[in-house]
Amino acid sequence: MTTLRFEKAAPLIPFSDEARSEVAEALKLVPGRWALLGRRKVAGSARQDAYSVRNGKPGWAMFGTGFEAEMRTLFGEHRIYVRYVGAAQ
Repeated sequence: MTTLRFEKAAPLIPFSDEARSEVAEALKLVPGRWALLGRRKVAGSARQDAYSVRNGKPGWAMFGTGFEAEMRTLFGEHRIYVRYVGAAQ
């Protein structure tokens, strides 16, 4: 018998600095583990968010050094995954 697994759609990217800071701090507690940050409707926006996370750009300053981010498109969703690898990459 085939086992099916259904997933909910990925959440939208958190917009508030407070929510983003909470995510950054939570990731520091589990270095090396990838987490789904959220999704965007447009691939270009998701790529830009991943770039901004990696580089600590405005609105993403709580990330930056020590964080990796990637954009992946799965089943039509443009998802951003993030992990903390430490300040000395």
